Amino acid sequence: MALDIIAIITPNGGKADRVVELLQQVSEHVKANEPGTLRYEITRSMNKKAGAEEIIMLESYKDKAALDAHGSSKEFAAFQKKLKEEQLVGAPMQLKITKAAGGFASRL
Repeated sequence: MALDIIAIITPNGGKADRVVELLQQVSEHVKANEPGTLRYEITRSMNKKAGAEEIIMLESYKDKAALDAHGSSKEFAAFQKKLKEEQLVGAPMQLKITKAAGGFASRL
């Protein structure tokens, strides 16, 4: 059963472009090396209430093993290290594991 994840990253002011740049590097690795990762989409949103831009990752994994492989990869660890070293985020990443409750996934 596929696992769908929403990861919300809140960059510090003026750091969103750098976070997206680092995520794009991770994305390239994921696409080339993680066949169990079915979706790894980087999106941006303005949180008007907080007055801050957010990076919202839309991710789907074939199964828990694929999610674990991604979470334990050297590339993901390096990404997390750079977030801290470069002081790119002001809050911990929020992770939400979602489960379909109705509607439909796509018309594509």
